[in-house]
Amino acid sequence: MKNSTKQNQRKCASRRFQLMSPGLVLGLVTVITTGLIPSTASAGQRPIGDFLSRQGAFCLQLDASGNIDCGASSYGGSGCFLFVPPSPNLIAWTDPKGNTAMQMDYAGLQNAVLGGILGTTVSGSINERPLADGRAEVEVQLQTRNALTWAIQGFDFANGPLLFGARLSDVLNGANPSLGDCTLYVKFINAAPGAPLPDLVELLQCRVQDFEVLSFYGQASGTLANGAPGRAQVTQTGLIGTAFLTGFKGRLYDAFPAEKIVIRATGK
Repeated sequence: MKNSTKQNQRKCASRRFQLMSPGLVLGLVTVITTGLIPSTASAGQRPIGDFLSRQGAFCLQLDASGNIDCGASSYGGSGCFLFVPPSPNLIAWTDPKGNTAMQMDYAGLQNAVLGGILGTTVSGSINERPLADGRAEVEVQLQTRNALTWAIQGFDFANGPLLFGARLSDVLNGANPSLGDCTLYVKFINAAPGAPLPDLVELLQCRVQDFEVLSFYGQASGTLANGAPGRAQVTQTGLIGTAFLTGFKGRLYDAFPAEKIVIRATGK
């Protein structure tokens, strides 16, 4: 990527899914409608479908140098860049100390690609608070069950060796999926009360200045790379808004002061 301050800040905030092979295939991001994802909306000021329907919908475009072009990226576009084809774009998580990375299908997008065979369910709430400047502060909480889960060594999500579970492409080719439960909490600034909510990928790649807090916890049971039964757990806390204001310096250089992935065998 080009060595500019703005791009470096974006890279620090979003590197948990940006460190992938530059040779990934371009494809069409699948837009998942809320009808494909069981959800509840009784707990919040807005239906949770307002958020779920936007996940995987932001169509990333690349510039001539292979960097993400936020000006050209949009909702409803075509020829979109996919980090790990054929999956719609989702956030994934890293543990720099452990040199590991992990993804869980928190929005049910990969389950939809599989025709719903995994039984992934998503519930949650949205609370929206008007701000004095006309914008809105939005809090989203998701609880996901039976989410497709996989983890790799290193940070090349498309090609890195699997440590746990199977990617969507592997499951489509007959591999056994590993499933888990996870909880996601995000707080961000939106254009106005009632305005369309963003894809998390858009927030991390192109609107990091609007991001305030992102936390995630998940655990899954499944298969290790050697075929033995295992368990994977991820814990992440991102203070992205604070890190942006401080220029991603000090302990918040990557905006995530807590990022831990644990993978272990569980025995037969």
